[in-house]
Amino acid sequence: MTDTSATTDGPAYTTEAYAAVEKAAGSRRALYVPSVLEHAAALLTDLWATGERHGATASDWGWVADLPGSSLDVVSRQYDRTPDPERTPDQARALQRDLLDALTSDEIGLTAALGPRAQVIVERGPDTPRGGFHGDANVTVGIYTNGGWDIAFDQHGASVLSIVAPASQAGASQVAEIVRAFVRGELGDIFRH
Repeated sequence: MTDTSATTDGPAYTTEAYAAVEKAAGSRRALYVPSVLEHAAALLTDLWATGERHGATASDWGWVADLPGSSLDVVSRQYDRTPDPERTPDQARALQRDLLDALTSDEIGLTAALGPRAQVIVERGPDTPRGGFHGDANVTVGIYTNGGWDIAFDQHGASVLSIVAPASQAGASQVAEIVRAFVRGELGDIFRH
């Protein structure tokens, strides 16, 4: 293993582990914020290091297991499963407001408004992929008392996709970055995975 990168808030991970986790994320039916990818890369780095102490190199694991994908899946459960104890409605609404503030900040620059429950409705842009019955639906992003973040078109029956991110103000900011990339057309049609 080579170059170890350290985040200011989290553990260290190798660039190889981050690249492997990022590649694994591309085959999953969810979107992941950078801090979650870093968390999974740190776990993978530790797993590879443990294997090396037992004579198993990182490439040896590929023959028997998908450690990058497994690391991502295990870490993701901490962010998108039912919290224990459940988040209160007031906590969910506070996260909704954090998301709205991040989306409408000068940095992100989207037009958005509070929606029902703990959702934020984001105005689509000229490059947003087509969505909804007529292809012109806005985007809705939510956080829930019994789960994590998600994104969908604001249309009854629309496909919903998880955004794996911390349920925090920092997580809301990272979710806003993903939403901006989607609205600007940089991610393509994330619902046709």
